[in-house]
Amino acid sequence: MNVQSHLFVLAYLPAVLTLWRLLGGRLANRNAARALLLCAGVVFCGWGAPLSLLVLGGEGAASYLLGRRIARDPGRGRPLLWAGCGLLLAVLAFFKYTGFALSLTPLEGLFAPPDWLTPLGLSFATFQQILWLRDCYDGEAGTEISPLDFACCLTFFATATCGPITRVGELAPQLRRPAPFSWDDLSGGLYCFALGLAKKVVAAGVFANGANFGYANAGSLSPMDSALTILCYALQIYFDFSGYCDMASGMARMMGVRLPVNFDSPYQALSVRDFWGRWHITLSRFFRRCVYFPLGGNREGTAAACRNVMIVFLLSGLWHGAGWGFLVWGALHGLAQVAERLLGGKISLPKPLAWALTFGFVNLAWVFFRADSLEQALALLGGLFQGGWGLPTREFAAALPLKVMGEALGFLQNALDPAGRALVYWVPLLLVPAGLALLACPDPAARAERFRPAIWRLGLTVVCLTGSVLLLSGVDSFIYANF
Repeated sequence: MNVQSHLFVLAYLPAVLTLWRLLGGRLANRNAARALLLCAGVVFCGWGAPLSLLVLGGEGAASYLLGRRIARDPGRGRPLLWAGCGLLLAVLAFFKYTGFALSLTPLEGLFAPPDWLTPLGLSFATFQQILWLRDCYDGEAGTEISPLDFACCLTFFATATCGPITRVGELAPQLRRPAPFSWDDLSGGLYCFALGLAKKVVAAGVFANGANFGYANAGSLSPMDSALTILCYALQIYFDFSGYCDMASGMARMMGVRLPVNFDSPYQALSVRDFWGRWHITLSRFFRRCVYFPLGGNREGTAAACRNVMIVFLLSGLWHGAGWGFLVWGALHGLAQVAERLLGGKISLPKPLAWALTFGFVNLAWVFFRADSLEQALALLGGLFQGGWGLPTREFAAALPLKVMGEALGFLQNALDPAGRALVYWVPLLLVPAGLALLACPDPAARAERFRPAIWRLGLTVVCLTGSVLLLSGVDSFIYANF
């Protein structure tokens, strides 16, 4: 089920929240509330592919039992930890990387895992279960986690699609004993959800139009159109992912549950390392704990630390997708962090320059992340070095607006011609600086604990929610849902 759909926003979410609060409000009904949550999670995860629940349920049962076995005998748990991680990664590799692996052989196109058997959010569920095994090995999983607790965490609808990657020991106690109902939680959660939905439907939708147009025409764009294409995708993925993080945090808060902050104004970062302390924070936490530290971290000197950083970011690129572009993107971020580590303390840049360099690097690296091939990425980047810089083309400007905005502009053009032609050209282009200006606004999920109800927040919530619901039809899935 898609969280950016009328079915979810107008029916599924209100029904689950209402029943959850009714059942969970009394101690005697808390088991019933968790049973409801599990049923809701099963419906959500299996909506489009019911048979995928067999895969998710099978690996979930195996990882839970294996974790319990590791916790009972941590002295002998290391082989079991490796076996469990290997099993989970093998399932992930089968569904996610089979096609890519076969493309490197004469068997390309011979076989691909069926979509109807692929669990929703498999990458996120895999890392959540690996964290569970690690917590069991380290003695941090807790002794009260029941099979029902574990199943509720694995299928929790707020995190199943795009994370954040939660630890069972953090989430399960909250699902077992959520915070009592409060109007502050309801209003704060709804505010986060509404703003996140608007980010996805409106902001990410606009910049997706510009990015899709540019990448479809890579190699034939003017220099300015190439630059705006790169910027549009950077804005698209920002509003897309930050929008989901806000929505997830908001849904959980309305249930009396706090999720870890996963997104905290990353485009305000002053270094690549700072960027990764703000972007997909729980993924960075996972790689730090389950890869970087086990490899030795920085305990064995600078060279080993640089090697470990490169391994982490190559794996991060591979986790995001099976393709050379993702590996190049991961390698670029790894090399940037290695360079920062080696130059640390030797060069001090003014903050505006540090921000500009970081923002520019992240934008250029996104090209390899988004492109369908390395050839397309290089063609788009090559467009920046052509002659003939000037204003964006009318074709690019026409591609930016959402459908309803494009229709309105078309009406104005006919009504105001010839002045309407300038309006149709400049109004869409002004959306780009407007998007850049929004980067200065703090993410509501990262500031949720500071939320205080206010009339202006109520008005903004109503506008965002109403406008988003009216524009939901035809909205693409979240970018991170594809990972």
